[in-house]
Amino acid sequence: MTSMKSIAMQGGKIYESDIDLPTPGPGQVRVKSLACGICGSDLHITRHSSEVFGIYKKMGIMPQDADDQPEVRLGHEFCAEVDHYGPQTEGKFAIGSRVTCVPVLATMGGAGVGVTPGLHGAYSEYFIVDEALLLPVPDDLPAAAAAITEPLAVGLHAVNRATMHHNEVALVAGCGPIGLAAIAALKLQGVKHIVASDPQASKRDSAMEFGATHCVDPTQDDEVRIASELAAGNRVVIFECVGIHQLINGFIERAPAHSTLIITGIHTAESKVNFGYATVKEMDIRFSYYYSPEEFAESLENIVEGKIDWQAMCTGKVGIDGVSAAFDTLMKPNDHIKVIIEPWRSGELEPF
Repeated sequence: MTSMKSIAMQGGKIYESDIDLPTPGPGQVRVKSLACGICGSDLHITRHSSEVFGIYKKMGIMPQDADDQPEVRLGHEFCAEVDHYGPQTEGKFAIGSRVTCVPVLATMGGAGVGVTPGLHGAYSEYFIVDEALLLPVPDDLPAAAAAITEPLAVGLHAVNRATMHHNEVALVAGCGPIGLAAIAALKLQGVKHIVASDPQASKRDSAMEFGATHCVDPTQDDEVRIASELAAGNRVVIFECVGIHQLINGFIERAPAHSTLIITGIHTAESKVNFGYATVKEMDIRFSYYYSPEEFAESLENIVEGKIDWQAMCTGKVGIDGVSAAFDTLMKPNDHIKVIIEPWRSGELEPF
């Protein structure tokens, strides 16, 4: 076997192609993708690729003369199977062993798997990871469960950025995978009041399953006011997990004094914010992006120990030939939380 099926994004289009199998370099391992979640950031980079790559260029992640619409082979939430070791590796795991890991290649300067042009992602049948970062996946844990580790780590990192006391009030705005992951982490850390806000009733129901103590439809009630009343003078921490930049200024205007805003959603457009409100209130505004290897390992352990119901997050699954149509579905209003791609098979989007 010298070629494989792979899913790529370019110019806002998702398509399947046959490409050569990747060859692992020093310290690297080629793995077979068993399960990979479709992340909100994958949808964002597809919708707003020019914004994303413009930022990449300004930050030096991409060369200034690079194509404005490069091809990206998506996929960074995965469970995989060890297939072939590159040079200068130890062979830590037997061929066929199931693994997952932080989707970063330290061997390539910290390039992100599934987000960096020129790299293979886990939507493909095979891709490359670093041996040093691999974590074993227990035999009795489904591949889809291990793929949920990554979004749980994003939520855990956001919560850790807040350093909350149990008497403080958390407001989680947006109950998609990252919002639910944050709610689960807050519950495990013993936060007493967790307010979940989402206009979709099904998402609010999921939030209650994951540990929210109060749910709010923000189109009907002021979620910030409700959180402030519950706080009774204690700090309010707002976790923005929506990814709609127009909402940020409203959170700042409505937040109580000395509150904290953790921005976890992906925002790449210019945004109008009046920081005068934040200044007078002495707010803390923090941003949360990836996570540490330790937080990733902790998230996998939480799944293994049954502390988080990963199945409640998985709402759909799809084969490699159905990914483009699945993106069409997810780009419109829908009730899905997490769709799992199984690149080793064919098949349309179906309930998990």
